[in-house]
Amino acid sequence: MATQYYTLEDLQARVNRLIGQQGADAPVAWWIYTREDICTFDDNGDEVYADKEITANVLAELDNYDHIHTTIVDAIEEELRE
Repeated sequence: MATQYYTLEDLQARVNRLIGQQGADAPVAWWIYTREDICTFDDNGDEVYADKEITANVLAELDNYDHIHTTIVDAIEEELRE
């Protein structure tokens, strides 16, 4: 079952809160996936985008790929050791 995804408006609010907490010049790394990333290709090689519901479900299910978060945390720890 789909869990949570953020809308661009939700993301903007979160970014604004972070700016308030950390300052506008605070460093950040980011990955944003949107409807443009949730597509297949037809026989002509043209992108075919999923509808809003499917897009929301696919993006929400990314939470179930814990190895992505684990890999990022491991990379941060490795960089701090260097």
